[in-house]
Amino acid sequence: MWIRIPEPNLNVTLAELLAESGLRAIGEVRVKSKQPDVLLDVSGIRIIIEGKYPGKRKELQEEATRRIDEGLCDIVMMVEYAKLNFSNLEITQRDIKQILRGASYNVGFVTYIERIGLEKWFPELKREIKFYEGVKFRDIVDYLMSVYDYVVKENVLDRVIERLREGIFSFADNIKVANININRLRYVLEWRED
Repeated sequence: MWIRIPEPNLNVTLAELLAESGLRAIGEVRVKSKQPDVLLDVSGIRIIIEGKYPGKRKELQEEATRRIDEGLCDIVMMVEYAKLNFSNLEITQRDIKQILRGASYNVGFVTYIERIGLEKWFPELKREIKFYEGVKFRDIVDYLMSVYDYVVKENVLDRVIERLREGIFSFADNIKVANININRLRYVLEWRED
């Protein structure tokens, strides 16, 4: 007979395994009156892992985007507990941990970069949510760190500042060649001389 372990138990156990791998992870903790499945802190970047059994991918994606939109984290890792074999009725917590360590997962990521809407101005930032199938536990940390590197190294703010700077200088150049009443423009833009 196949048994189904409650997801909170799997989440806490996954957090324990990640902590044993050297990450600062805690399962089923309260953050701003919300309860993410697993909370990680990697060098000041807050990461949440949302875990579900297969068949709930849409719900998983909605929960992940909501976590970002609520400002709870910078990255959400979505985990489907894909291939877990709990067939023993007298399974212990140690057994659950061992099964999770050897299991396959489907994982996907959502970051704040996808949620802030910059792809209108920077199409290269557009990323579709993609799930990686059959990921082993030992590879979860690698996937997590690659998304962490993407978020840390993607200098979105500098791109926005540069785009704003280009727009301002273009505007200034257009004012120079156009026949514009500078005093009227100062009044409209509410420029005050200090």
